[in-house]
Amino acid sequence: MSYRGNGILPARLRSVGLDAGVIRTLAQHTHHITLAKGQTLCPACENMGLALVCQGTLIRQVGFHDGTVSSTELLFSDQFLFSGGTTSGADHNVCFRALEFTEIEWLGMDIIYQLCRENNGFLERYLEKKHRYSRMVEDHLLLRTILSKKEHLMITLAMIFSAKLRRNENAIKITIEELCTVTGSTRQYCSKVITELCQNGILINHYGSLELLDYSALKAQLGSDARRHYELFRAKPV
Repeated sequence: MSYRGNGILPARLRSVGLDAGVIRTLAQHTHHITLAKGQTLCPACENMGLALVCQGTLIRQVGFHDGTVSSTELLFSDQFLFSGGTTSGADHNVCFRALEFTEIEWLGMDIIYQLCRENNGFLERYLEKKHRYSRMVEDHLLLRTILSKKEHLMITLAMIFSAKLRRNENAIKITIEELCTVTGSTRQYCSKVITELCQNGILINHYGSLELLDYSALKAQLGSDARRHYELFRAKPV
C-alpha cells in the first residue's frame, strides 16, 4: 500500500542541510508504504530513488541467476535506502524483506534526477549519501571474511540491538534461519551461540524473536577486532 508520506523523509533530509525550496519539493513528492512481516519490496520495481525506513527492520536480499538468494545486511529505522543503478539498468535482483511491520517513505527516481539537475547542493548530498550507503553494503560483506564466525555473529547482534535500543525496544522478530542468512553461519552454529548467550543471561530466545536482557554483556562478547569495526559502523550511520 502506497500513499503520500507524513513528512518524515523531508524532515530527515532537512537535518542534513538541504535548503527550504528543495524540502518543499520533496514533501510534495514523498510517498509512504507499509510492509507486513514477510512482505518483500523491490526498490527498482517501484522506481524508488531514495527511501527512509521510518519504522521496522528490513533484510536486504540478492537473487542470483541460479535461483539462490543471499542476505547481505539489515536495515533499521532512520536509515536511508538507495535503489542501485539507473532506470534502464536498475538492480531488479535486489529486494528487501520485512522482518516485522515496517513503514517506509520514499521518493521516485524521476524527482531525484530532476532535483540533481536543478540543485547542485542536492546533487552533492545525494551522491555523498549514496556513496556511503554503497560502501556500507560492501563493508558488511567484507566483515564475513575479516572476522571469525562468532565475531561476525556478535557484531550483527550488537548492531541489531543498538538500533532497537535507540527506539526504546529490546526485542526483534527474527528467526535463527534469518540470522544465518545475514551472518553466513550454519543453523547449527547460530543455535549454539544463541543458546550460550541465553544461558549467560544476555538474551532470551522466543523461537521467532530474540529479546535482549543485557546490552553491556552482549558488547563484552565482541573481540578487539569486532569492537573496532562495531564502533566504526556506529560512528558513520547512513
